[in-house]
Amino acid sequence: MLMMTPAAAKMKRKLEGREREARRGRLGQARFDALAGELAAVIRLAFEAGATATLFGLEGPLRHGIRSDLCLMGWTWESADLMARELLDEAFKRVRAVRPTWNEGQPEWVIEAGTLIERTRCINCGKPLPEGHHKYCGEICADSKRRRVARIKEASEDRAVVLAIRST
Repeated sequence: MLMMTPAAAKMKRKLEGREREARRGRLGQARFDALAGELAAVIRLAFEAGATATLFGLEGPLRHGIRSDLCLMGWTWESADLMARELLDEAFKRVRAVRPTWNEGQPEWVIEAGTLIERTRCINCGKPLPEGHHKYCGEICADSKRRRVARIKEASEDRAVVLAIRST
């Protein structure tokens, strides 16, 4: 497996920082800060009003709205999506939101040990479960699901999004 040297990692972070600053420069630092502040206020208001269960409850609709507005202004989809993510990341920092781990976001996390869940379909393929099977219809589905989850857990954020979208 290839390893990145500390110098190469530093150079990569520097280039990513320059790209981020170039995108922010296109939007303007004052406008970026103002938008991040407005987004933080909306996120906090929705959470305190009980409209969302978590501070991240509006992340999808807000990211979509920002991205679509930037695309209508002539931005490419990719750069608009990156800017929307950066704006939301800044807004979440301002409201001091702590993102849960991947495991904490899974349904199994909130199910207490010993709680029985009655399933009638395979978690992986959706086919009816054979008699005596509780989660998967067979070893092939069980192995497939375990490998897919392992790949998502090990992936970077951008790669995890691509993997998750393809697996649905």
